[in-house]
Amino acid sequence: MKKYILALALLLQTAAFANFNDIYVADIQYDWINKSELEKEDIINEVHDILFENDVVKQKDFKSQFKDMLKDKNYPETYFAASAGYKEYKGYNIAAFYYKKMKSIYMYALQDKKDVTKAYYYDALGHLKYVDFMSGEYPDYPYSAIQYKISGTPVSAIYYVSKDCQYLFKPDGEFEGVWYKYNLYNKASKVILKRTSY
Repeated sequence: MKKYILALALLLQTAAFANFNDIYVADIQYDWINKSELEKEDIINEVHDILFENDVVKQKDFKSQFKDMLKDKNYPETYFAASAGYKEYKGYNIAAFYYKKMKSIYMYALQDKKDVTKAYYYDALGHLKYVDFMSGEYPDYPYSAIQYKISGTPVSAIYYVSKDCQYLFKPDGEFEGVWYKYNLYNKASKVILKRTSY
C-alpha cells in the first residue's frame, strides 16, 4: 500500500509539471550549475521566446514621452529618503543602489504605487537615466522587464522567475546570464558578476 501511495504521489507530482515552462523555468532557480548544456540551452531558448515574442527596439520620442519625469520633482528629499533606507516615500516605492565600498548612493529607483508597470532610475543628482517597463504577472512572478536609456535605446531584457532568480539578456536577444541570489552565472555555470542586494 505504501508503494502504491508513493507511486501515486510521484505520478501526481509529474502531472503537475507537465507544462514545458514548469519543467524548465520553474526549477532552474535551484540547480542551474548542475544542468547539462542541452538542458541549459532549452531553458535559454524558452525564456528567450517569452521575452522576445515582440522585438525590443529603440523607442522614438522617449524623452518627450517622459518629459515630466526627466528631473525628480522631490529631489533632494527623495535622494535622502533612499539614502536613509526608506522603502516607500510620498506615494512611491523607492530603492537605493550603492557602490560596494561606498556609503553614498549612485542611483535610486522610484515606482509610482498607482502605476507599478514602470520604474524610473535617477542618478545621484536626480536626473532620469533609465526606465523599466514591467509586463506579465507583475508584481507576482513570473514577469519580465525591458530597460531603456532615456535616449530610448534598450539596455536589457530580464525574466523574473522569482525574487531569487532572473534571466538576463541583451536587447538583441543574446543571453548574458542567470542571476541566482547574489551571483550572475553564465552558460558554463561560472560566476561572472556579484551583487550586494537583490
